[in-house]
Amino acid sequence: MYKYLGLFFVLISFDLASQDIPDYKGEYAFTNSRVSMQGIRELISHEENGKRTIQFNAKFPLGRIKITSDFIEKNNLITSTKYFVDVKWTLISDKRTLNFDQSSGTLTSKGKFEWSQALLEDENIFDPLNVQIQIRKNVIAGLSKFSLMLPDLKTGAIESNNYEVVGDGTFEVDATIYSCIIVERIRLQDDRTTRYFLAPDLDYLIIKVEDEDQDGDTMLELKKLY
Repeated sequence: MYKYLGLFFVLISFDLASQDIPDYKGEYAFTNSRVSMQGIRELISHEENGKRTIQFNAKFPLGRIKITSDFIEKNNLITSTKYFVDVKWTLISDKRTLNFDQSSGTLTSKGKFEWSQALLEDENIFDPLNVQIQIRKNVIAGLSKFSLMLPDLKTGAIESNNYEVVGDGTFEVDATIYSCIIVERIRLQDDRTTRYFLAPDLDYLIIKVEDEDQDGDTMLELKKLY
């Protein structure tokens, strides 16, 4: 079960004025061969010091999940502060936290995987949720290829993830068909390909994610916006 939920945890000086990403709230469905769930994903801006949160709350048979990413966005630059996963399944509880301590330059993991890792100098380190904000910003800025740094959630190793615009497509949301820009991420180290469908008509919102690896396919799909 957790192996497949892990896929879900797991699924830059430009024209800055054009990269504003507005708050949103939408209902998404997550499915693969082992588990399916439907829940709410939303991006929230707070009043204090440019603080923002992107989160996902969902329920599935005998359980529920909450994933939260807290970060600061100033001058269109993202600074990660905390990434938190809280899973409840039958009698099992699993909580995981990444703390990005910018003052000490340390990234620390607590919970199922415990480690401490130095943050890279002069590099933004993203988490699995707020990296999707940066993907949108980069596509809005006209980039067709780019790399973003993320930690391996098990080991703490900070790795470069490479992205490329690979084509166009369409996807239907709540009886409306949206044209999409497709961005692909390939991780050769674990034989895994992820495709993000960005809808320009919705401020380049990611409305579909396809994830393929040796264990099968995983899908995240927007069902409706609020």
